[in-house]
Amino acid sequence: MKSLSYKIGLGYVVLIGINLAIAVFAIYHINRLGSPVERVLREKYQNVSAAQSMSQALSQQELVQQAMLEDGLDSSLVNNFHTYKNEFYNWHQRAIEGIALPAEPIILDSIMLSFREYLSVSDSLNSLLQYSDTPEYQRRFYLRKIQPVAEKVAFHCDQLKQVNQQAISDADKRARDFSSQANLLIVLFAVFAVILSIAASVRFTRGILKPIKSTTDTVRRIGQGQLSQKVDITTNDEIAELGREFNKMTGRLEAYERMNINQILLEKKRSEAIVAGMPVSIIVTDEANRLLLMNQNAANLLNVDNMDWQGKPVQDIIQDQELLQLICGKKDRAAGEKDHRSLLSLKRAEKELFFLVRRIQVEVDGKKAMGSVTVLQDVTSFKNLDRLKSEFMAAISHEFRTPLTSINMALDILLKGVRGKLNKNQRELLEDAKKDGQRLKNLVRELLDLSKLEAGKYPFTFTKVSVKELLDYALEPLHWFIEEKEIKLKIRIADNLPSLEVDFHQLSRVITNLVENSIQYTPHGREVQIEATMETNNFQVCVIDSGEGIPEEAIDLIFDKFVQVKNFQNAESGNIGLGLAIAREIVEAHKGKIWCESELGRGSRFCFTIPIIARA
Repeated sequence: MKSLSYKIGLGYVVLIGINLAIAVFAIYHINRLGSPVERVLREKYQNVSAAQSMSQALSQQELVQQAMLEDGLDSSLVNNFHTYKNEFYNWHQRAIEGIALPAEPIILDSIMLSFREYLSVSDSLNSLLQYSDTPEYQRRFYLRKIQPVAEKVAFHCDQLKQVNQQAISDADKRARDFSSQANLLIVLFAVFAVILSIAASVRFTRGILKPIKSTTDTVRRIGQGQLSQKVDITTNDEIAELGREFNKMTGRLEAYERMNINQILLEKKRSEAIVAGMPVSIIVTDEANRLLLMNQNAANLLNVDNMDWQGKPVQDIIQDQELLQLICGKKDRAAGEKDHRSLLSLKRAEKELFFLVRRIQVEVDGKKAMGSVTVLQDVTSFKNLDRLKSEFMAAISHEFRTPLTSINMALDILLKGVRGKLNKNQRELLEDAKKDGQRLKNLVRELLDLSKLEAGKYPFTFTKVSVKELLDYALEPLHWFIEEKEIKLKIRIADNLPSLEVDFHQLSRVITNLVENSIQYTPHGREVQIEATMETNNFQVCVIDSGEGIPEEAIDLIFDKFVQVKNFQNAESGNIGLGLAIAREIVEAHKGKIWCESELGRGSRFCFTIPIIARA
């Protein structure tokens, strides 16, 4: 009789053969499609890039010559002109190396002849600038002699670009046609393979399942305590061998039962040895919060080495109230709150130590709590490192403020024309520089604000405001953004909400940040909701979007500074991930809590709560 291994192996051989056939068929057609397309695209893209770069180098030379006409012949301008000339030659050489079309040599020769003519008339202009003092004549010479030649060079560069782009387009069309045919063949082949696989699987499965089902029924009765049951052996394969082993097992079960107590004691000692050797502090309590076990690290931390703490209530041994609440599970957390935000600070030997406290409840059958395990991980070094990093960022940001202010003032003066009239290109460059300078200025302001908030040195001004005033002020700068994306904004404010005593501008900044993030990651035309309610004597605001959501592993990171969780399609330039970190610091300065709830594909919900009177 054939063994079970032989039967299963034969089935696998058939399936592997089918899969290999599909793989070889698909790889063959994909390679036929990919290799020529990749080669054509690589060669043509090189020459398209070369044509664009030559045009850019020529444009830069034109700008240099215009500057010469305005400011006179200057050594720096002449050096710039030669730099761009060499860049043009380099890109022309790269284009020659990438020649693959019949028309390209003629076009490249035309480009070089035209460019040499351009350099010749440019040398004439330099002579005029050096020996002639008639600006009008110099400008006429530029317009009549140089500019037409430059346009001719640019025309030939554009010809080179168009020829290669057309070649890329033709290659893409051929690839699409071939891809359609290959896809159809692969689908038909795969359908045939699936049908063949199903038929083979059904045949092999029927031959295997019948003896397995009979053995399973017998084993189930043995599991119910009927140890006298024997497995009927009707085959001569691995299932028969399994049946013989089960028959032996029933004879040993009674002996194993007698050994259970000794095994439990051994496991207990092994667990105690593991706990004692771990580098963190571990405290184990029962359901009545009595101390059952702690390792040496925990005993040293709590100064209980010389005390009889076994079986005693934790409140009789531990004096620190915050740690006591964490061990007893009496310290509440907001939904989604991160572990590191529950840092425990303890002073030992005139030093402040920080611990990440995690309480794990021990349950039986997922219902009845039998106690808890509290783990204290020393994170003092990480806390100090974070403080040093914040101080460094604050110092650097403070040093950036003065030069950035000077740069922005200089750009404003130039843009207003105080130092002379600007042409279109100069104005565009200065406006771009002004935008970048403003972005840097905002970044420096955020870094300084975050540093002050983390250090507790930010000046808060607490005043009484209504919820409606707070929301209206926070949403005011976002109207254009809402209209641009056609977002349906729904605001629900609970009835009879009392006035709040908060820092009006800073708390509105939190709401603005949360709503702006929700709008940014909500698809065009979707809905964003804002809810303002009372929750256990606390004012609560929730911003709910209908975007893509946040991965579960990233929710614990999004309130950290310099952290962004986004896809490339929704990525926003100039944002380095400080908004939510600042929002968290502002809310915590109001003695509140902020958190996020999200599910991929179903959007996100950002909430924060603060006391009605948040004054420190």
